[in-house]
Amino acid sequence: MTTRSIARRHDLDALRAVAMLLGIVLHAGLSFVSIPWPVQDSQQQESLGLLYAAIHGFRMPLFFLVSGFFTAMLWRSRGLKALAWHRCRRILLPLVLGVVTIVPAVNWASGWAMRTASNDPAAVEPIAPKASENLWEASARGELASVKTFLADGADLNELDPTFRVPPLTWATLYDQTDVVGHLLDTGAEVSVRSGDGGTPLHAAAFLGYAETAALLIDNGAQVDARNNRGETPFDSASVNWKITNFIAGFMKIELDEEELMAGRAVILKRLAEGRDPSLLGGSLSDKTRKWIGFLTYLPLFHHLWFLWYLCWLVAGFMVIAWGIERIGLSKPPRWLVFSPLLWLWLIPLTMVPQSMMGLVAPTFGPETSTGLIPLPYVLGYYAIFFGFGALYFHYNDENGRLGRWWWITLPLAMFVVLPLGLMSIYGEAAGKTIPGTGIPMRVVAVLAQSLYAWLMTVGSMGLFRKLFSSNNKSFRYVSDSSYWLYLAHLPLIILMQAVVRNWPLPAVVKFVLIIAASTAVLLLSYQLLIRYTWVGSMLNGPRTRGPVSDPVSDSTIEIPPAASSDS
Repeated sequence: MTTRSIARRHDLDALRAVAMLLGIVLHAGLSFVSIPWPVQDSQQQESLGLLYAAIHGFRMPLFFLVSGFFTAMLWRSRGLKALAWHRCRRILLPLVLGVVTIVPAVNWASGWAMRTASNDPAAVEPIAPKASENLWEASARGELASVKTFLADGADLNELDPTFRVPPLTWATLYDQTDVVGHLLDTGAEVSVRSGDGGTPLHAAAFLGYAETAALLIDNGAQVDARNNRGETPFDSASVNWKITNFIAGFMKIELDEEELMAGRAVILKRLAEGRDPSLLGGSLSDKTRKWIGFLTYLPLFHHLWFLWYLCWLVAGFMVIAWGIERIGLSKPPRWLVFSPLLWLWLIPLTMVPQSMMGLVAPTFGPETSTGLIPLPYVLGYYAIFFGFGALYFHYNDENGRLGRWWWITLPLAMFVVLPLGLMSIYGEAAGKTIPGTGIPMRVVAVLAQSLYAWLMTVGSMGLFRKLFSSNNKSFRYVSDSSYWLYLAHLPLIILMQAVVRNWPLPAVVKFVLIIAASTAVLLLSYQLLIRYTWVGSMLNGPRTRGPVSDPVSDSTIEIPPAASSDS
């Protein structure tokens, strides 16, 4: 294939950098909201949860769209072989190095933050907990009197809470509230009721080594061979190693003792073996295969670097399609697929398909992520839609910025209409119900709102940045170059800073801003002194030389599609 020179899209360079940096903002706010995270700040600010939803709902879809655009550009300018080599250097190699350096640093920082949470010398007196507001809270706290009151008022024994998709019986089991477990069972709670992840209360008891609670569940007829969505039985839950168990328990603020855990599990495993079908004790080949697939799918191998792994899959798929196009010589699809208002009629329904498979375990606004070695098919398919659209968009010369030209309408519409509608349909009082008078589930509204929000924000942001950054800006160019390193390295630093300030008597918003400012400053300094002009910088961005930067510039971060004359 003949290579050719293609003009640089400075606006998309800048947009990709902002998408990266918004990840730092997103993670910096997680310690201030009720989302499972290694650090829980003493000053909670739930309004930051709105910021989280607003960012999470479009950031990664936008990133994958821009990635698809630049992948297609690199193919057309340099050919498939150069594309493969380029992506191995800029995506696969940083991912491999990150897994053995940055990911262990994240694990260490998370463990340290959770270990020091209860004995921080700077800790302030805890605020007296509020009275439980519902049956789920009362069950988790072991407030038997409140549980009885909520049940007398008609609370559903087996209903899943809207945030974590966990029923009252499992909440009581997770915190070893044996009296509440007994009362719920006596009142008619389903002993093997399923949580959003398919787990039962017995899974929770076995995992945490609660022998007395597990015995109570088994005596009341719990299914000892029930499987969760990963194909795991309570027997498997009781076999997870101590480090992983303690790490997960730390997210739920459950303190465990290793000896007590193992002793409790030994008792539970004996009871489970008594109730299992002897033919299943060894596990069939299909059982073992299912277990390994589940393990490799949900193993937190990549943490926040998962997007690089997904890019590897998507680039590989793109190369297969591109190879076929080169052989067959297909013509361009019609322009209306990209530039006509009719594009919404195929993009939104298509995106709704994988979006409808998300949020079933724990409702959330925006797409799911998958950090395991085997990507979740529907998550990979979701991002493939954005990646593929970006590649398609490249093949039309959008000199006039037709896509996104109505940004001044689409961005406000997304933020002030679609986002509130989506949040209401997921977390509001109508969540889980139907639209009055129609019989249509509110979940349909939620899926539609999430898909529409992602596309409105993505296309609108492209239009806005086309207006603001259509020409080269050296200052923002530096930000664009550094953003790759900043995002790769930020998470351990963010977690450590969150742990340091968690008990400071300052407003949450002040601490949030301090964490972002301090971590960004440290990361920028490390980039300038340790990364930019080293082999690491060359791996991430291509070689850089000290002194004035000429234009056209060399490749930037991972998407880097410069003119063919610059092989950096």
